[in-house]
Amino acid sequence: MAIKISVQRTGNGGDSSSPSLWTVLTSGLFAGRWIGKPAPQLPQLGLEPGRETLLYFRTRGCTVCDLIDMQVAAACHNAGIDLLVVDRYAKSNDPESREIYTQRGNILDFGGPINTAYQIGTYPSLVLVNAEGTIVLKDVGGGQARPEVFGAYLRGKFSALLN
Repeated sequence: MAIKISVQRTGNGGDSSSPSLWTVLTSGLFAGRWIGKPAPQLPQLGLEPGRETLLYFRTRGCTVCDLIDMQVAAACHNAGIDLLVVDRYAKSNDPESREIYTQRGNILDFGGPINTAYQIGTYPSLVLVNAEGTIVLKDVGGGQARPEVFGAYLRGKFSALLN
């Protein structure tokens, strides 16, 4: 006899676009399973073949994200890695302005389809895709680095994984 358990997070007014509790609890545990797999190709991402790209998943109200944003951008710039910032918004929320999302590199993940495709449930999360389109890093929750040394932590990861 098999028992099927389904848990859905309803802390957002019943918004089913929120990550499932299972995704939130296991995104860090199963991050290593993504290494070596092809990155999900979604039209709204615009991953460029032959380019190394860091997908930086953040969400509204993420305090750690606010502390590391500039370090992530600087580390990518210095390493010549494309940066795509994926801002997660639930269907029940809407950013005050969508103007920034008209710029290359800033993606509004309204309702969470990109987060769902990459099984992101904890923020910040980073997914590094190499030039061949393969995931070489999935770092959930900002890794082990403290915000004040996050840039150096990220540069070390880039150096170890891409050179």
